[in-house]
Amino acid sequence: YAERSLARQKAITLFNECSEALYNRPGQLILNVTDNGYSFGIEIEREQSDGVRLMEIFCYDMVLSQIWADKENHPGFLFHDSSVFADVDERQIASAIKFAAKTSVKKNFQYICCLNSDKVPMTLLENELEIKKYVRLELKDKPADAGLFGFRF
Repeated sequence: YAERSLARQKAITLFNECSEALYNRPGQLILNVTDNGYSFGIEIEREQSDGVRLMEIFCYDMVLSQIWADKENHPGFLFHDSSVFADVDERQIASAIKFAAKTSVKKNFQYICCLNSDKVPMTLLENELEIKKYVRLELKDKPADAGLFGFRF
């Protein structure tokens, strides 16, 4: 635990930066050692909310991606399905997308997320981020043959 104090502090600092970008105040990443090994905890104000719990996952994933980006062999991307934004307020979605865009460029990894068009906070993103230029695939329910792999859901 003591030998890894620098790595532990880096992870805590990265988590604080991410959570502060979303909520204007840092959350806490808590790393401890128990008799059973390492234990991880997260504390963010209003964490009883489902949306905040999902953003805890987002922040934790961003921490891992930034740490891995400094390694020689790393995945080179972070992927989030739309479920990580399911119950999240549009202001936090916009903040998360902005943070991921800035961080992924800075750390040289690709951030990929799937969002339903009604969850994209366009009014909060347009001025700072031209999101349409980053869209790589758009799936629609019209015409009838526009389903995914020939299937309609």
